[in-house]
Amino acid sequence: MTGFEFAATDASVAQLLMCEGVNVGSSARGRRIGVIGSHGAVGRALHELLCAEGCEVICGNRTRRTPDGDTLFVDAHKADSVREFARGCAVVVNCAGPSYLIKDRVAAALPADVIYVDPFGGNCFEHYAGVCPSIINAGCTPGLAGLLTRHLAGSFDECTTAVVCCGGREQGGVAGFADVILSTRDGYGHPGQMLVEGRVCPHVESDWQMQDTASFPQEPENLRSPFVTDELYRVVRDCAIAQLAGFLVIPDQASQQLLLKAMSLSESGEPEELMGLFAQIDGAKSRLDEGKKNWFAMQVSARGHTAGVLKRSSVAVCSDDSSELTAVVLAQTVLHALETGCPPGAHWAYRFLDVESVMGALRQAGMRLSESGPDELMTERHQHAGAVESGFLCAPPRRASSLTEPSRSGPGAGDRALPEKEGTL
Repeated sequence: MTGFEFAATDASVAQLLMCEGVNVGSSARGRRIGVIGSHGAVGRALHELLCAEGCEVICGNRTRRTPDGDTLFVDAHKADSVREFARGCAVVVNCAGPSYLIKDRVAAALPADVIYVDPFGGNCFEHYAGVCPSIINAGCTPGLAGLLTRHLAGSFDECTTAVVCCGGREQGGVAGFADVILSTRDGYGHPGQMLVEGRVCPHVESDWQMQDTASFPQEPENLRSPFVTDELYRVVRDCAIAQLAGFLVIPDQASQQLLLKAMSLSESGEPEELMGLFAQIDGAKSRLDEGKKNWFAMQVSARGHTAGVLKRSSVAVCSDDSSELTAVVLAQTVLHALETGCPPGAHWAYRFLDVESVMGALRQAGMRLSESGPDELMTERHQHAGAVESGFLCAPPRRASSLTEPSRSGPGAGDRALPEKEGTL
């Protein structure tokens, strides 16, 4: 069994762990956790969360020391350096990035008794041949987005539709920005598309998409770009979701232009040159957002039948920055791995994690989280009338000015502006 054949049910996880003879009752207290890239926003937050759980956290960085005394120098590109850093660690988390440049080098350097965790990873582990168990895409998106979608879809006998909408105005690190850009050239997702019966199809706007994203927080200049990630493609196939639409929310057209510029540069240049260019663009984005309030939101809604009755459920999470959500998901991945162990191979986090534990941790960390449903829906005729009366359909999206991406489609191609309707989570 390879990591990508790993069944997407908690029962399958438990059965496989028993077959592997894993100690399911292990505790996190006193266990040594290595965090590579601990001086970044995600790494700093993760360090704090793991220390609060009683873990012994060892920080590793390549460029400079952190104020923490337990900081070692480690080069994620050198196997000997990684192995030296990982001595005595039960889990190593790689927050250094970008994953699309490091790929599976860190995981491949680790011994079999260390569990590797990566907030991203994308499809870089498709042919992973390392001996250590690896849990990848354990961040906000991918990670939390897939987990919440799986959770809602599983609450119905049959899931007919799902909508995943995420984005906002936030300050991210250069490595995270680089991962987003580099991933677009390596099959991370499908711009301008939706998923129908497990297939990638051109996106078609519909009433249920508008209704199920009506409460997403928005600003008049926001742009909404249809985009489904490879993670959501896997969730659709795992959970037999008939239709799924995904949207990436971009703050404004100026931000979109910077995103498209970065994408046009991603095909050429050496890694160090690319990182320099990405740093310049990330700096321009920071200046563009100066004085503006940062926010990030994720809303997942699903519809389906239970005992023949059509119902809808929704969950929404809001924070100042997606790095906060990523840190919580990473911490929960580490704690769950320490408690249950992890089978060999590479595993996507949305299949590995326990959703109730993650949602509880988000609340405890102060994230704004709300749930609704499953609520019974009216018939299609009455539902349409009720939607119009409630104002869901009275303000159709206005189109953004036409933009052509320099070299290919990507997040931002074919965008639509969000309705100018105030909404809160």
